[in-house]
Amino acid sequence: MRVTTPTNLVFDDSDPRCFLKLETGQHGQHYAFVQCVDVNTGEKSRYWGVWCHQEQEAAMTEILNWGGKWPNLPK
Repeated sequence: MRVTTPTNLVFDDSDPRCFLKLETGQHGQHYAFVQCVDVNTGEKSRYWGVWCHQEQEAAMTEILNWGGKWPNLPK
């Protein structure tokens, strides 16, 4: 999957700098922790948000556009 936002954030699952970690919350809600690349700077950016297995590309776009930022990998 490759998703590019209007602000030039790119998630590409074939890029080793990008990754997706899925977790399930206490009430069964799925969340994604995403590392993507900001093509304006070449730096990695990290966001998290609600994940939908049926609409993965839409969920990824929503996370990259509106997700919360996180500085470190969740343990």
